[in-house]
Amino acid sequence: MTFNNFYQDKIKVLKETDLYRELKVFDNMGDEVIGYKGQKTSQKYLSFASNDYLGLSQNKLIKKNAIEAIKKYGFGAGASRYITGNNHLYFELEKQLAIFKKAQDALVFSSGYACAIGVIPALVGEGDLVIADKLIHSCLLDGIKLSSAKLIRFAHNDLGHCQKILQQNRSNFKKCLIVSETVFSMDGDLGKIQELQDLAQQFQALLLSDDAHGLGLDNLKIKQLPNYHLQMGTMSKAFGAMGGYICGERTIIDYLRNFSRSQIYSTALPPCVLASCLTSLKIIQKQQLAKKALTNAQFFCELMNIPITESAIVIINLKTTKQAITIAKNILKQGIIIASIRPPTVATPRLRITFNALHNKLQIKKLAKILKLELAKNKI
Repeated sequence: MTFNNFYQDKIKVLKETDLYRELKVFDNMGDEVIGYKGQKTSQKYLSFASNDYLGLSQNKLIKKNAIEAIKKYGFGAGASRYITGNNHLYFELEKQLAIFKKAQDALVFSSGYACAIGVIPALVGEGDLVIADKLIHSCLLDGIKLSSAKLIRFAHNDLGHCQKILQQNRSNFKKCLIVSETVFSMDGDLGKIQELQDLAQQFQALLLSDDAHGLGLDNLKIKQLPNYHLQMGTMSKAFGAMGGYICGERTIIDYLRNFSRSQIYSTALPPCVLASCLTSLKIIQKQQLAKKALTNAQFFCELMNIPITESAIVIINLKTTKQAITIAKNILKQGIIIASIRPPTVATPRLRITFNALHNKLQIKKLAKILKLELAKNKI
């Protein structure tokens, strides 16, 4: 078998099982998304599939400050932070992130993924233990694999199971890291961060929580990050920009500056991105945008007569991958984008619907009406 035959066979299996991923072209224009069919035909869509939860990616002040930064510093950083790429905006952004997260210090990465695969292998290694929620994001799992630490997973949000694993295994390992998320991106439910924090303290473990999908929600705010709790996140979602970060105790953050390979060996973020993130953070601190996104999601749940969500993410579980693809395609034909999520991203197929602070009730009612009809057609 040639290499090409091997890869072709793999792709063929994906297509036959409705698991083939195809990149579609969409231009985000703020209130609307422009989708393209071929090179010339385009159509306007209303999106309920973006992670731009606060609607900041098209914010006029953020764009203005990004343009001013380009005029002043150019576009690219030109080097890693450890050579000449460490623009002074990095220091201001890390300072403000630490204040916002009630932490002693912060470290910015080029993305949330880069943060995960840099932080985890720096914190733990061979001879250490990682105890992780069953539904943590792929980037966290990749970071754990790179670390060579022993991984044991506890049933989703099952504190009793987590405690049992700690009781049976903690004494056999040098260091222990507990990993979970504030909001689980493919389920929309909240992690039990406060309770895991208590377990981390009890068993002398570190806790790493990923706040990628929960930034700004009042019910997730922590009064003060304790020394054994590190919180990471991304600036590509609620910030509407780009980048990742981790916040925590000063000594640990300083250690990560020296041992996180994905941070050390990456070109620094463009200054315009740093300026955008700083502006986004100021807006997030002043306005209740996360509350508005959550209210929109909960209004949709009421219209659909389904359990009220605790985040801006609503999940509708389905029986087959074909159902998920068909329903999403039919809704797209009516001018609305929702996401169909399939294995291996998730164990079971589902529709993932996300809300932002800019959605209005008329738009949400339209989506609910169309989706109800599609679900009825498929006897769901």
